[in-house]
Amino acid sequence: MNAPQRRIEIRDPVHGPIALSVAEQTVIDSPYFQRLRNIKQLGFSELTWPGATHTRFLHSIGALHLAGLAFDAALRDTPWLPDADRARLRQTVRLAALCHDLGHPPLSHSSEMLLPALPGRAGHPGERHGSHEDYTLQFLLASGLTDILRRAVGPLGIEPVHIAALISDEVACDSAPFQVGGRDLQSLLSTLISSELDVDRMDYLLRDSYFTGVSYGQFDVQWLVAHLCHYTDAAGKLHLGLQDRAVFTFDDFLLSRHHMFLMVYFHKKSVCYDHMLRRFYEQFPQYCRAPADPEAYLLFDDHALWRVLRGMASQSPWAGGIVHRQPLDLVAESTPSGQEPIDALVDALRQDGIDHLRVTSHGALSKYRAADRQRQIYVCRRVPQGGVQWTQLGHATQLFERYAEQTTLERVYVWPADAQRVGERLAAMRAAG
Repeated sequence: MNAPQRRIEIRDPVHGPIALSVAEQTVIDSPYFQRLRNIKQLGFSELTWPGATHTRFLHSIGALHLAGLAFDAALRDTPWLPDADRARLRQTVRLAALCHDLGHPPLSHSSEMLLPALPGRAGHPGERHGSHEDYTLQFLLASGLTDILRRAVGPLGIEPVHIAALISDEVACDSAPFQVGGRDLQSLLSTLISSELDVDRMDYLLRDSYFTGVSYGQFDVQWLVAHLCHYTDAAGKLHLGLQDRAVFTFDDFLLSRHHMFLMVYFHKKSVCYDHMLRRFYEQFPQYCRAPADPEAYLLFDDHALWRVLRGMASQSPWAGGIVHRQPLDLVAESTPSGQEPIDALVDALRQDGIDHLRVTSHGALSKYRAADRQRQIYVCRRVPQGGVQWTQLGHATQLFERYAEQTTLERVYVWPADAQRVGERLAAMRAAG
């Protein structure tokens, strides 16, 4: 008699116990995933929010957990889906959620500018700047992780390309693995990974809110997930659906992200450090460019970047300012509630030869468009004595129209030694203007 498999479980401060399959544990134990232990989720934000020391490692496991719950809710009441196919597709979407952030550079989004330029691809002619998603796909499709995945889930009929196809629409993949009983589930499953209502955003909002100690990112995730469903179009293609009782919860979910960007992700100190890093990289690009080889990229983490910054602290004021926690001073800020003469001030600073940072942050309600055809979500409304009506999500909420314009924050920073005279110059401009 075979011994029963040991239950593998991770205790998460946000979701509680998270059960893992043997295949998932195998991926987590690999160096490609373990690297995420050394990638801070919020980059420099811990210098503003001391509790924000959490990493992409646990966020990715949280996204995996929510992907399983979302899959179960969206595909309940589907007797046409055989148990073997259900298990295979559920494992595929959980692995896609687990692996979606593998390619993040040091300090997450703070150092995306360190990624090398890449040749054009379908729909994007010409050279382009690399992204963390490019490295994620390279890990999945052309690294040692590729073989690990094949050994772990190949017997289930899952290939690395199936996982990658749920993360990126640009991955060419035979749709047959996602077709069951004349129905195509690929759109629904990829929508769970990246969309207006994806598990990535669900987890990072709750997690970032928890670790920063703010309430902006809180929403009722249990209610939202429990009311997921699916819509089948005339061609047999399944799309993610949401029962209308959860539309107000979805509105709260959208606003939570919007407010987290304005209040946490775009905090004045955090974005200042981000741009100080950018200026350091422009000054010494040879010291921290990301390696193109995925195996070498394993060592490109927060520790590697901090070693470079500490080593260059005496030669670069930008590196020194980061290492010694001495950001530039904010001297002017334009927001929807109040405008400053930013253009005139920057012109004056240039004329006077005063080093400065001009930072523009755009906060949008949605990172996707409500009419995105690749990520269409439908709302199910049960009509008394009339069956079911379906409508596109963008037509079921007024938030997309109400917040159609993005919120722009524009800031100017100078070194502390220049702050007083720049403040005096700005005061004179206000008086004159």
